[in-house]
Amino acid sequence: MKCELVIRNGQVCTENGIIQGGLAISNSVIQAVASDDMLPEADTVYDAGGNIIFPGAIEPHGHLGVDGLNAEQFKKDLVTETKAAAQGGVTTVCTTTLFGDRPLVELHKEAVDQIGKLWANVKFTIPMGNDNQIYEIPEVFERGVNGYKFFLGYRGKGSWMFGMSENYADTGYMYRGFSEIAKLGEPAFAMIHAEDPAIFEPLQKKAFKEKSNNYIAAYNKARPGICEAIDLCKAAYIANEVGCRLYQVHISAKEAVDQTAYFKKRGFNINTETCVHYLLLSCEDDVFIDNEEYCIWAKVNPPIREKADQDRLWQGLREGTIDCIGTDHEGYSRETKLKKSNGSFWQANCGISDSVSVSLPLMFSEGVNKRRININTLRKIMSENVAKAFGLYPQKGTLAVGSDADIVIIDPDKEMVIDYRESESCSENSIWDGWKVKGVPIATFVSGKLVAENYKIVDDAPKGRFLNERNRVHAGMA
Repeated sequence: MKCELVIRNGQVCTENGIIQGGLAISNSVIQAVASDDMLPEADTVYDAGGNIIFPGAIEPHGHLGVDGLNAEQFKKDLVTETKAAAQGGVTTVCTTTLFGDRPLVELHKEAVDQIGKLWANVKFTIPMGNDNQIYEIPEVFERGVNGYKFFLGYRGKGSWMFGMSENYADTGYMYRGFSEIAKLGEPAFAMIHAEDPAIFEPLQKKAFKEKSNNYIAAYNKARPGICEAIDLCKAAYIANEVGCRLYQVHISAKEAVDQTAYFKKRGFNINTETCVHYLLLSCEDDVFIDNEEYCIWAKVNPPIREKADQDRLWQGLREGTIDCIGTDHEGYSRETKLKKSNGSFWQANCGISDSVSVSLPLMFSEGVNKRRININTLRKIMSENVAKAFGLYPQKGTLAVGSDADIVIIDPDKEMVIDYRESESCSENSIWDGWKVKGVPIATFVSGKLVAENYKIVDDAPKGRFLNERNRVHAGMA
């Protein structure tokens, strides 16, 4: 039977290993995975040139609209950041809605109302902020929201800026919230930003008064890794007690990796994610010394940590303790990051800009090509495991018959120097600017349509979809 599209002459990266051949696609769905001589005829044939045919990467952790914290910016970001994602082989972006103390249904509707053109698929998670919202969880679950984020590292003034109750993230709030999520079953889960403010607040207050020639190192000392491990322990025990699946975003500290391994060995239902910046940057790097502006762009919560933490994170990926890779992507203008802070590190907003467009080439280059991880691990942590964690598998995250045709072709030998000005992102800088990478996405297909090629958007008709369905097929890790 003739298909709409055949991608041939590639190395298909599947759950069962590498298959020499390609894919047949019709109606946005993969119809066959086979050797070239077994593929059907097609209206269009795309030659992969012997390169890797990879499942489209999934970004589990973004925050659209933060530059203005308003619906107008959120709407703009849905366009620019999904374009940037598609450039870099990311075919699905999971992002929080905007923050606020309004009913969850209103926050979700506001986000949905901003959806226009999408160059990659989009799925929303929702931030939790007060007790009333706990009892609204079932209603937004029916609307397709299955991830609920608890910002444990924020209280007092730090929570007011997000419209959250100042003491909302205590253990009682977690217990009530996690219990409500547990009633829903899979694929519902609680996301946590783990950083205990009772420890870092006095340390940070002291650090604010000091000058430094390396503000990233100073920030690491002001918000030490023990804060992350302690909050993870509290959340993990509560989630296990009430039967709620837990997902820790942006794990950065070696102590937290060790605790995760402990919990997983004991059968706790917990997923963890780290970010590209924690794997590739260390607060001991020379680039941060006497470079306050670069430190401002690299300021993020939790902070970039030491080389020992970095090494433990890579080990965590290899051993399966860490399941997913994210970016914590936020699109920032120079006005917001630099001018509003008067060039002061301590006054600057937190958040890493424009990583979603380069996360896959960075991980291929620094992970696979440098033999820190193999191609199968990369496939799991950037596609399969994320799809499973977010209830999107097997429609997303895998190259199999019946799965959505979200695909990226990677040339493992192609080199590129990252230039943020070539990105479609609204971000006006990138900590990755000037990085040389080897192993670059050369074609991105969303729903079986070629959207980007050689880091350029090539389709004026966006093919991304809003993923509001609840998929109960598989929400655990393989």
